[in-house]
Amino acid sequence: MTKRFNSRRVGNTTIKTLEKQPIKFAAAICPLNLEEQKERFLKFGKLPKFVLKGSEDEIENLFNKARNQIRFDLFGEAEYILKTVKEKYGDGDNYLAAQFGDKITKEEATQILEQYLRDNNLDGAMSIVWCADLASSARMMWIGPHCKHNRPEARNYSFWIKNSTDNNFLREQGIRCLADHEIGTHFLRSSNEGGQPWYSDRKRFHLRDQNTLEGLASEEGLAAIHSIFNANVKYLWLPALQYYTACKAAEMTFKQLYDHLTIYVKSPEHRWRLCMRVKRGLLDPNDLGGYGKDQCYFEGAVEILRSLDMIDFNVMMSGKICVDEVQRCKRIARLDCLKLPAFMKNENRYKKHLKAIAHLNGLDLHHQKKNAPAAYIRRLKQGRRIGTDKRSLIGFNLIDPDDEFDYTSVGIHFFWLFMCWNFGHFVSVVSLN
Repeated sequence: MTKRFNSRRVGNTTIKTLEKQPIKFAAAICPLNLEEQKERFLKFGKLPKFVLKGSEDEIENLFNKARNQIRFDLFGEAEYILKTVKEKYGDGDNYLAAQFGDKITKEEATQILEQYLRDNNLDGAMSIVWCADLASSARMMWIGPHCKHNRPEARNYSFWIKNSTDNNFLREQGIRCLADHEIGTHFLRSSNEGGQPWYSDRKRFHLRDQNTLEGLASEEGLAAIHSIFNANVKYLWLPALQYYTACKAAEMTFKQLYDHLTIYVKSPEHRWRLCMRVKRGLLDPNDLGGYGKDQCYFEGAVEILRSLDMIDFNVMMSGKICVDEVQRCKRIARLDCLKLPAFMKNENRYKKHLKAIAHLNGLDLHHQKKNAPAAYIRRLKQGRRIGTDKRSLIGFNLIDPDDEFDYTSVGIHFFWLFMCWNFGHFVSVVSLN
């Protein structure tokens, strides 16, 4: 049972602290044993065995959606940013300190968020919830009637933040940047959406579903840009790192990926979180590939920054619409009651700022394209998440035959797995359902 051990009001805003995220708010692919498996891996070197909220059918369905598959188109752009930051700042922790400032406490962060809400005339518009076991740094949620009932005023919003030392945004400037991402983008676009003619019937206006790849890329890409808009240094380092991690997951096991990321990230907890987010959902975390949804942050940011002259950002903020839908929505969008974050109210300054960000991140340069690894393509022919055995990993040159292998991590689609010694060779017998 979830225990709430703190709840108070500041002005019109309720501040809550929870020990655990209520299961009803967790996504299907959210690991329910996250902290336990984190300790298992970081302290004892054992491969994680995630227990996910969703059923096998739900997870299989998620992995087969286009938005969650791993893509390689922008690998060159992502690697360029990572190498540039490494050359200038060395370790990722050094860069985060330069970008977001010194680390702060939950209490200090709460005070900053309270002021942020007041500065944007949003006091009482949402509750703030601190929770230690979120799978991400933060998330914006709402509960209320389904959109088809056309009652946007009945929605109740809450801003959830991970209360943990491994939250990269719990820094002096970082918490403001996180607010620009979650409140200044996700909340305001959602709130503005409620006043638009397409709110209750997107199909009538030929608008994509919000959960398509294009919809997520536009939403998260704009939020990713806003999360560095007021940062001290404005590289798209975190989104680039997420994109790069997914690409490398296509050719590495969980442990190999974790070790490889030391090139850019020394923090064990940060590397764990990157690997967890891409490898969760696989029946065996040593399998090739993973969950590519987090790539949409970088993809969307790059698309927007390369299309600045074609985007009316007032229309873009009017609701949950894609970059290529802005022109069509321009003639029907209701902009008279539009809510914008403070940093967007001077459009000329805003666009000038974004052009500087695009240039800084090398998005006006040519970058070499990367193809999907051949081993990954061969692996996909078997299915996206059927599990692996030691023999198949040796065949892909992913592990040494003499390495210790934790067979308890093999997915539940295996009925049994046993090894025997026969004429000096390993023989594996695997039964699949």
